[in-house]
Amino acid sequence: MFSKPYLPVKYIILYLITAPFLFGCSLFGQSNVVNEPLSIEARNSFLSKQDNWTLTGRIGITSQKESNSANISWQKRGDAIELRIYGGLGTTYALLTSSPSGSKIELSDDQVFYGNDPQELLWRTTGWNIPVVELQKWILGLTYGAPSFQLNDQGLVDSITFNSWQLSFQKYAVFSGLDLPKKLRAEHPDVTLKFAIYNWEFAK
Repeated sequence: MFSKPYLPVKYIILYLITAPFLFGCSLFGQSNVVNEPLSIEARNSFLSKQDNWTLTGRIGITSQKESNSANISWQKRGDAIELRIYGGLGTTYALLTSSPSGSKIELSDDQVFYGNDPQELLWRTTGWNIPVVELQKWILGLTYGAPSFQLNDQGLVDSITFNSWQLSFQKYAVFSGLDLPKKLRAEHPDVTLKFAIYNWEFAK
């Protein structure tokens, strides 16, 4: 004669159903804990060391005389930068490269110009007043050297003042595991720049 099971069948079935969830909570509970946001000092320290990145997006520029927009691809490799300004069909309007040895811009009509200051070169050849050197840190939300800045409720940069430039960070998104600017506005008495960033990539 067979002895009765130690546990009724219904309890065994219930255990088999719920066990994975119970063990799952135990094993993975800590991974569900939201990490504390980086302090502004920690963000500055980390981002200032990122010398190899690429962003793609769109730029709008408005001055007293005109208003234009274009796609951009911006690469930074150490002290060298490459800024490509192009249209919706991929046609390159301007390709600006700059390094400590100098700057060069190639235009859509195959003209090539050289200079020492990338901002001055871009302004002289296209009429676009973009502070290329400074934007390398501004666009990351770095506050080094800023006389004043404000943080939002999440501890991310909301606005920065640099000399005569006022930057407003309107939206962030997670790229490469970090909250980075997705939409920002840079205002100057002579020009307003708007950036919509589609993607950030950091080279290892």
